[in-house]
Amino acid sequence: MPHPILTVAVKAELDVVAARQRAREIASLAGLLPRDQARISTAVSELARNIVNDSGIGSVQFAVADSEHSQLLVVSVMEPGAKRRSTDDTAGVRRLIDQCDISSTPEDGTTIVMKMTIPRDALTLTPSAIEAFGRQLSELPSNVELSAMQGENRELTSTVEALQEKQDALVLRTETLETSNSTVLALNASLDEKAATLELADLRKDEFLAILSHELRGPLSAVGMAAQMLETPTLPAERQALLAQLISRQVAHMTRLVEDLLDVSRISRGSMLLQKAPVDMREVVRSAIEQHSAAALAKQHVLDVATPDQACMVSGEAVRLVQVIGNLLGNAIRYTPHGGAIRVALRVDGGFVEISITDNGIGIGKELIPRLFDLYVQAEQSTQRGSSGLGLGLALVKSLLEAHSGSISAMSEGMGHGSTFLVSLPRCN
Repeated sequence: MPHPILTVAVKAELDVVAARQRAREIASLAGLLPRDQARISTAVSELARNIVNDSGIGSVQFAVADSEHSQLLVVSVMEPGAKRRSTDDTAGVRRLIDQCDISSTPEDGTTIVMKMTIPRDALTLTPSAIEAFGRQLSELPSNVELSAMQGENRELTSTVEALQEKQDALVLRTETLETSNSTVLALNASLDEKAATLELADLRKDEFLAILSHELRGPLSAVGMAAQMLETPTLPAERQALLAQLISRQVAHMTRLVEDLLDVSRISRGSMLLQKAPVDMREVVRSAIEQHSAAALAKQHVLDVATPDQACMVSGEAVRLVQVIGNLLGNAIRYTPHGGAIRVALRVDGGFVEISITDNGIGIGKELIPRLFDLYVQAEQSTQRGSSGLGLGLALVKSLLEAHSGSISAMSEGMGHGSTFLVSLPRCN
């Protein structure tokens, strides 16, 4: 229950100055800091002036209330005949006072209640101390002095409003700077990430070039040696035939390397053009298996192929699609030990044609799968696997499938648990 201190009637402009002075005095006696004294007196002045400008009758009541942890200075500004107000009407006061409530009814008018917490180190205001407030308040000045103070009051109010506007502008500027700072930090993080990516790409390219040199040096050395031996006049015909076959194999190997490099170059420049036409993926799978059946037989793999009876039509370039399936099948054969099992399954799933190639070979480390189809990633793995080739196959497969509006994904339980590659292409009629 609030303990009333005093009430100031507000009817004229001079009452505004009186209310302001009483607000400052009571706030000082209650123990509020000078800054809070200025805030409460300015808020009282603004609301009292609203009374004079609107209805010309009202009052300002000062009281002390007890809260759970401290005491509160309560100032109630009442305007009985005022029009109904909203919280927007007290926007200026709310910038000065943390606790400000407004109630408005047609019968009782408008009441605005402001509360400020009295510091804990201030003296506790008992009812007797509150009664003594009246004796401690100074006499109000004369009308002449009040008129002079009224002008000062207006100037002070204008100054406070100007300072508040500047404060609002500074807050907005601070928020803008914080947003800009966040943007700069995000940009720096993005640049650091791109720099790390470029550094890693540069490292992978260096490794790729080292592997390329190794891959070319072997066939070139073999071809050079065979050519020198063919120059021997007394070389038997059988030996000549074997050397010729050696040269043919090594030239074919280097040709594949060059074709992979050319494909990478075309993809990087965006100059790979496809001659698309309706293609039955059953024929693509058959052609890929024919190309690699000898390699599978040489390693005694069990090759299981499952294709549906109905056509599996897609729009694409048959040669490139055979290259895709052949590359995946070749990897399965290469990385599956002797006597392994490889399954190729073709099926139609809604609007897509799916081809899965599953093996029980050496598998793929889970940490490698997210970047398995990036350029040069396989190159760094090829030396670990002990196999030949530049390791560009999966990157080419992904790019070729994307050019066909398709996709590829890889799954493996880890090293030693085999792997599955799933190709998906849009179906066409």
